[in-house]
Amino acid sequence: MQAQEVVTLVRQGCRRLPSERVPLESALGRVLREPVRALEDHPAFDRSAVDGYAIRLDDPGTRFEVVDEIRAGDWKPRSLRPGQTVRIATGGAIPCEGLQVAMKEDVVLEGSAIRLVRRETERNIRFRGADARQGQVLVEAGAVLQPGTLALLASAGHTQPLVTRLPRVVHATTGNELVPPDQTPSEGRIRDCNSALVRAFLGLWGIPVEQRRLPEDESAVRDAIRPAADHADLLLISGGASVGDHDFTRRLLEELGYAILVSKTSTRPGKPLIVAARGEAVAMGLPGNPLAHFVCLNLFVRAALDALTGRPAEPLFERGVLDAALAGDANARETFWPARCRRLGRTASLTPLRWLNSGDITSLATANALIRVPGGSGRIPAGAEVDFAPAVGAA
Repeated sequence: MQAQEVVTLVRQGCRRLPSERVPLESALGRVLREPVRALEDHPAFDRSAVDGYAIRLDDPGTRFEVVDEIRAGDWKPRSLRPGQTVRIATGGAIPCEGLQVAMKEDVVLEGSAIRLVRRETERNIRFRGADARQGQVLVEAGAVLQPGTLALLASAGHTQPLVTRLPRVVHATTGNELVPPDQTPSEGRIRDCNSALVRAFLGLWGIPVEQRRLPEDESAVRDAIRPAADHADLLLISGGASVGDHDFTRRLLEELGYAILVSKTSTRPGKPLIVAARGEAVAMGLPGNPLAHFVCLNLFVRAALDALTGRPAEPLFERGVLDAALAGDANARETFWPARCRRLGRTASLTPLRWLNSGDITSLATANALIRVPGGSGRIPAGAEVDFAPAVGAA
């Protein structure tokens, strides 16, 4: 089963989570579940677009007596007679109708008066309702809330947007060979880097994760993981997904009531991937190889998070151009090669990174894309167009 088929199954196996209202400071990256409408006109009153002097449109004079000053935040309605002006700051409320604002740069101060040296036809006023009218939709349902979107919501007085609830994620790591990253491994053991990778990946979505390190004892793992699995929307198990004597993830998921949707893929790395569903919950058994983790997170876990949070389903692949040859090995399986992507206008330029073996993760320090190499491909020359999947959150 190739990557696109797995992604399709993952998306079909996930259901969008319920909604909740959250404060703006917790809404970044969340998916909006209802349209947001303007509570009033935007702007709510006529405002000066520049620092300058408000004068009557029908006054053809060039010299004006300054009779008042309006700062941003002042409210000073008043009329102006011919030959009068009001000094006004950017954002200041226009005091009456029939005015224009002469830019500060176009006047010369003469005591308590000004003299126009240039008069534009532009009125330099942001008129009431020019941006949006009361009741107009400002942000459509389904939008992913970005910093600019949150600024718009704040300006419109919407401080508790209705968004999709974040998924509850549990991540369990198995493997007696693993020690925490702050420990020096004894002979035959290695530091656990998958926990850091999963935690950081989910952190890009603003999703907290409950992480557990479990022993390679099937009954102990089952007892330890069952309570967590009962409240998880997404259960991730690192390791134990292959076919060795101690690889029991599939049996464990079945005993927990999950139906297996995918038991392996034809992708490299990531062949032993397991995808399972139980009601509206989803579980994945991730191969222990960290590079396989990187691939599975960016292809399959990403698809699950999109579906659970209600993000629009984007195409899995984009098109890019190789800026260096990729030495293929004619492997029969679909391969995802770590790469560095640079955007040059509309063109994505891809540099394949070093990948010596399944344990070599040095490329992950700079990888921000995965080049799709179809099964059976040999050497792909520089300048060739290829499919690639962007890596989430990479710079």
